[in-house]
Amino acid sequence: MASATDDAADQVARLQAEGVPTERIRVDTSLGTRGARPELEAVLGDLRRGDVLVVTRLDRLASSVLHLVQVGQRLRSVGAELRSLEEDVDTTSDSDAGVLPTLDLLAGLQRTLVSASTRAGLDAARARGRRGGRPPRLSAEAAAEAQRLYDQGRSVTEIAEKLDVPRTTVYGHLRRPT
Repeated sequence: MASATDDAADQVARLQAEGVPTERIRVDTSLGTRGARPELEAVLGDLRRGDVLVVTRLDRLASSVLHLVQVGQRLRSVGAELRSLEEDVDTTSDSDAGVLPTLDLLAGLQRTLVSASTRAGLDAARARGRRGGRPPRLSAEAAAEAQRLYDQGRSVTEIAEKLDVPRTTVYGHLRRPT
């Protein structure tokens, strides 16, 4: 995998010198870390068990550590290996066999950090009186009316028709005796 932002010809030559067939070398021409990577997606989609993805450098494969973790997960999920020439990483060797599991571990850590950060943000918003999610479909007055009608023995279907909302909306606003 080579990136056109650097001298792709040098990278292609290095891959060829390592025995990668010319027809198997892919070059992405997107710029920046957020750009589309159609060639990378094609390569990752073509990988099968036992294949080895050879890159000149890891930063040519992934735009960030998180992206590298995601690529590593995709490689593991299909049983493919990774070889980076510059960093001398080769997951087919015993000494580097732990690289992809380590990337899985980092992915788990990233998910935990994101989850904890999200929870902390939601808790802080709640403490400031903010409430997430969709706004209630029924106003406070309509919800009180629905509850009054329900307490009088009216069916949820009747209440929903009267308020012109789905029955599920009425159920979401009712306080039912337990």
